[in-house]
Amino acid sequence: MRWQLGVLLSATAAAMFAERTGSDAAAVVSALLYALTIAIGLYSARRRARAHWQAHRAVAELLKSLAWQYMVHGGVLHSRVPNADAVFAERLEERLSELRKVGWEDPRNGPAGRGAGQITPTMRAVRAKTLEVRRDIYLRERLLEQHAWYRRKAALAHRSAARWSSVTASLTLLALLAAVLRAADVIGRWDLTGLFSASAAAAVAWQEVRRHRPLTYAHSLVEQDLETLRVEMTTTVTEDQWPAKVAEAERLVSPQHSDWLVRFGN
Repeated sequence: MRWQLGVLLSATAAAMFAERTGSDAAAVVSALLYALTIAIGLYSARRRARAHWQAHRAVAELLKSLAWQYMVHGGVLHSRVPNADAVFAERLEERLSELRKVGWEDPRNGPAGRGAGQITPTMRAVRAKTLEVRRDIYLRERLLEQHAWYRRKAALAHRSAARWSSVTASLTLLALLAAVLRAADVIGRWDLTGLFSASAAAAVAWQEVRRHRPLTYAHSLVEQDLETLRVEMTTTVTEDQWPAKVAEAERLVSPQHSDWLVRFGN
């Protein structure tokens, strides 16, 4: 998208130059750049790299979430479940079968790598520990790590939104200045208003594609919710309440929850 916008703006600039100077070379360059813009658009429409990346990311997050729930007795993998290994395997294969439909390619060979075969000795060792130990491990290694990650991402998105807002405002100001100078006949036949306006529109479009402001909103909200939940799980949650709170924490850090917040924040 960024390359397409850049080439399109370059084509517009070349076309404007060709019109004002009568340059055939500039006209040819402009035509080539417009053709390149179309080619980039067609190529982007046919690519499935992002879809594949999202599917593989979803698998990684699924495995991580189920592993944590298994280790600390969270969600449906609580202490009273009769066969945690079987429940883990069932939930994992159910979700993976859904992800295969959207492009995930299963790299596992043979039954050993499926279902309960994903449970490691470390996972079993953590699951065998007491609630106090499991709670300390989960809060330190999972919740605090995720809280720091969302805080960093919120700050990054905020800085990006501020930077691109400044770029948009500057380009709009330049468009206004160009319009005033042309009206005063200071720059002659050169009409730079269209070029600066198109550049400002491209900057706005880039912000919409990258979703900087919605991401700032979503990541900040998840960060706040995780901190609230961490305090609650540290101080007041009982052993009976623990599985539901772990499930709630895993829901908060899931990509699906963040994506929903981004759409809501739009």
